[in-house]
Amino acid sequence: VVDGALSSPSSTLKRRPIFKSQLWKPDRPIHKPWVESKSRKRDDRNVRIAFACTILLGVIAGIGLIALGYLDVPRHKYCLVLQEDFQGTEINSNVWFHEQETGGFGNNEFEWTTSSKNNSFVKDGKLYLVPTLTSDNLGEAAILDGYTLNLTQAGICTSTNTSDAYCAAASNATLGHVLPPVQSARLVTNFSTAIKYGRIEVKAKMPTGDWIWPAIWMLPRDQSRYGPWPRSGEIDIFESRGNILEKHADDTYNRMHSTLHWGLDSATDRYAKTTAERQLYRKFYNEDFHTFGLEWTPEGIFTWEGSPINKVFAWKFTESFWNLGNFPAISSQNGTAYSNPWVPLSNSAAPFDQEFYLILNVAVGGTNGYFKEETMPWSNTADINAARSQFWAAKDQWYSTWPEAPEDRGMVVESVKIWQ
Repeated sequence: VVDGALSSPSSTLKRRPIFKSQLWKPDRPIHKPWVESKSRKRDDRNVRIAFACTILLGVIAGIGLIALGYLDVPRHKYCLVLQEDFQGTEINSNVWFHEQETGGFGNNEFEWTTSSKNNSFVKDGKLYLVPTLTSDNLGEAAILDGYTLNLTQAGICTSTNTSDAYCAAASNATLGHVLPPVQSARLVTNFSTAIKYGRIEVKAKMPTGDWIWPAIWMLPRDQSRYGPWPRSGEIDIFESRGNILEKHADDTYNRMHSTLHWGLDSATDRYAKTTAERQLYRKFYNEDFHTFGLEWTPEGIFTWEGSPINKVFAWKFTESFWNLGNFPAISSQNGTAYSNPWVPLSNSAAPFDQEFYLILNVAVGGTNGYFKEETMPWSNTADINAARSQFWAAKDQWYSTWPEAPEDRGMVVESVKIWQ
């Protein structure tokens, strides 16, 4: 009220002082009494001590795990019996022998193994094992009809069984039979190097391509000691599938498989009791070189990747394989009574107590069950001729996943070392 009258809003606003802001001066102290209390300082000190102790315990635990892994690796005085670095321009025939067959090696595989330089060769200090199409060599018409392949007549079949099932094939459009649609390579050290206990290291990069099946493995030099496969055993250091990953965490293809095969016949192969796998989430087996290893003693056997600390499969020979197998009394294949081929029972290492040789090969497909995906273009219940025909008919599906470059399509081996 001014002189008994109400002042107008406009006159009031004009007299109101304008708001002024000030920047906080950096050197002006900020008073925080709650921080300066004794209890707060004590709590802060305890938190820092607890954090430091946690870090220290983590470091100690990590060192302990590494030490335990290192100490768990057996130490043996081995002698180097083979060191292959693939120098020169030729595969060393004094070390490696080409196995040449058409029968699928017991798995009804789809390849015909050759000694051709298209399928195995040395270049720039590396060994290449590369699958190719048979049609690249013989033409597509020969695959489907009218061509007879006979390795026995050519004098190059290496199978101990020289029947047509192992050493010959013929295409017949009426019967639906095709030639093995793929050529590949299989190299062995059977005639140069075999070991009974020891260590193996193979540094290699694996192939890319649907239904390609690379393997680093071992078979006994003398199959007569305990009998035909799987009685005399098989040691698979590395197996994998070449199928292209659809995602990094793929449960099927991005895996290394290590296995012992043993049993009384194919129906009683108890490999499922002695197998393990390792999955990678970066630098996959087909993207970079990895070292795959085997340690084998009278007490046990284990495989590893990268370092012996990174065990993939480990087995102690503490129980006889006869007891472990829990075999039936009668064979389902021929009705005869089973008996223990690995006597005496006290020899718990048998059949893995004899000389084994190394095998490097790249297979393709097969009906033994290693490939069992719903997307595969053949049936595992089909006979080998029908399965190969189904596979070849689907060439447009799978061949597009095979890289053109040999270093991507094939297994590339940088070095092989064997100690005994």
